[in-house]
Amino acid sequence: MKRVDASGQKIAALVREHDWSSTPLGPTDAWPEALKLLLSIMMGSNQPMFVIWGDDHRIIYNEGYAEILASKHPAALGMPFFEVWHEIRADLEPIVAQAMAGESVFMDDIELLMHRKGFPEETHFSFSYTPVRDPDGRVVGIFCPCVETTGLVMSQRQLLERERDLSKAISIQETLLEEKDVLLAEVNHRVKNSLQLVVSALNLQSRRIKDQATKAAFEQAITRVRAITSVHERLYKSDNPLAVEMKTYLEGLADDLAVTPEIRDQMRVEVDDVTMGTERAIPLAIIVNELVTNCLKYAYPEDRPGPIVLSLQKRSDDMLELTVADEGVGMLNKEESGGGLGTRLVATMASQLGAVVDKSATQEGFKVSIVFSREESA
Repeated sequence: MKRVDASGQKIAALVREHDWSSTPLGPTDAWPEALKLLLSIMMGSNQPMFVIWGDDHRIIYNEGYAEILASKHPAALGMPFFEVWHEIRADLEPIVAQAMAGESVFMDDIELLMHRKGFPEETHFSFSYTPVRDPDGRVVGIFCPCVETTGLVMSQRQLLERERDLSKAISIQETLLEEKDVLLAEVNHRVKNSLQLVVSALNLQSRRIKDQATKAAFEQAITRVRAITSVHERLYKSDNPLAVEMKTYLEGLADDLAVTPEIRDQMRVEVDDVTMGTERAIPLAIIVNELVTNCLKYAYPEDRPGPIVLSLQKRSDDMLELTVADEGVGMLNKEESGGGLGTRLVATMASQLGAVVDKSATQEGFKVSIVFSREESA
């Protein structure tokens, strides 16, 4: 058995020392050349291989296949194939019969429930069964190189399970996000309705007030509540219940503040594409309400018309600038002299935005600018 000895594999010694005379294969010196050649090929390869030979299918294998046999090795050497793999005999018999009938068999993946480590184990293999013939053309054995793919199959299965779990988690998250959006929209709707009730109550109370100064204060309070209400109304109608598209919102707020078409014609709204969360949109709405209302009340005495410019522009330094400007007499009234409620409201809301407020006279009239960061501070 020089061909076996030359292989360098440990199992070569087992093959050489095995008592083949006690098996139907007989002494190794009498083995046919085809079997010796296959042994030489097997023992020189690291790929798992085996040969089954003779009428009772005695098995001879290399070290790679010994690892597949696990606890069945070395007792399996020279044993009938179906005795070695008795637990999967029903799976293997049709394949062996097909190969012994002279037809090659290739299987890319076969699942077998093996008992090779003391417990039932799901395994997977790719292999080919090639018939081996004697000089007369009779099939006398089968040569089988094989690859165990159990690890690969299990990894792919785990990957698929993880993908399914991930897909399920994403689906659940999407459902929760949809439910969250519905809930937030409902909250905005209810807040808007509650604020509208406040406006209605203030309106009813205002009708009973005879003192004009008190009545004016009530009307001013109503406009402030309406400014907040309109934010929640926009959020309720928006696809994103957490963000307000400021261009559309400020245009709508300007329409609400303009009590006549003539005043609306004099009002110019210039707003960049800016989106804000509720926490910033509401303070900004109150500021705009105060500044535009002040222009409407005081910039143009004797009810003469005049332009009012409301703008919200992006600056190059990652800041936003809100401007309310008129071409009238400016803020020369007691409300804006420094101690009025409107002044305090603007200062309070500006501080919530981290904004800097600048009031200045211009050649045309008066301007108030408020500069603040585009992003909310952490």
